[in-house]
Amino acid sequence: MPAPKIPRRPIPKFTKSELNVAETCARALWYGIDFRTGEHYPISDAGLLSTFAPNFYYFHKQKKRFVPDIFVADVKGLILACGVKQLFRGSSEMDFRKAIDSIYRDIYPRYLSSLKNPTAVSSVDVAIECLELLSKGLVIDPKNNRLNLASRILFFLSPNIHCFNMNNSVAKSFGLQSRPHHHYEEFFHLFSDGLVTNQTRLSSYKIPPARDGLDDVSWNEISRTDWWKRRVLDLAVLIHTSPNIQIYHDLKRSIRAKALVDVKGFS
Repeated sequence: MPAPKIPRRPIPKFTKSELNVAETCARALWYGIDFRTGEHYPISDAGLLSTFAPNFYYFHKQKKRFVPDIFVADVKGLILACGVKQLFRGSSEMDFRKAIDSIYRDIYPRYLSSLKNPTAVSSVDVAIECLELLSKGLVIDPKNNRLNLASRILFFLSPNIHCFNMNNSVAKSFGLQSRPHHHYEEFFHLFSDGLVTNQTRLSSYKIPPARDGLDDVSWNEISRTDWWKRRVLDLAVLIHTSPNIQIYHDLKRSIRAKALVDVKGFS
């Protein structure tokens, strides 16, 4: 008999001021800046997208994979950039070759269907299915899962798919069960509903210009999805549920300095 579902609280309708702060933090990550300290990350969000997202765009056009293919080093870089080193624990229990095969065998067909209507968000149920498939592809023992890691890979791998970054602390803040395999479906529905609740205000935010190796073709595809809105919501929720987070006092100036370097062509 399945465990009873714990009633959850919805993601609130954030104020314009709250979303402005979250969007500034999203821009900081886009430029590779830690929004809490102002220090520079080795990998920016734009850099992560440039590593993962073009794989499907390239495969779709060329009908062949990049050589060398993505994975182990790229996933390590993603984990370090996201500050979630715990996601790489138990790496000996993971099968990265199987994960790559799953990406092209299981995730790509669902990505392909999303391209038919790139301006519409893909079904949250399709995203949950992709999450399940990639998590299964990542592990050797089918009894295990890597749902949190799979969510972060999918977030950067396929912006067309309606994926969210899973976070156990955030899940518990909204009344979900603490372990990912108990809450992942509710977590995705929670955030999908939160996106609808905040849609009007989120629609005013636009993804920054391409940088850090992100090519124009990929950037154009990503800009036609709701990826940036999901990133801003992700950070708004994180800040909302983590009252101890302090935003770097001169963050906007740091972002402007980075953006100015891009304009001058020295990035």
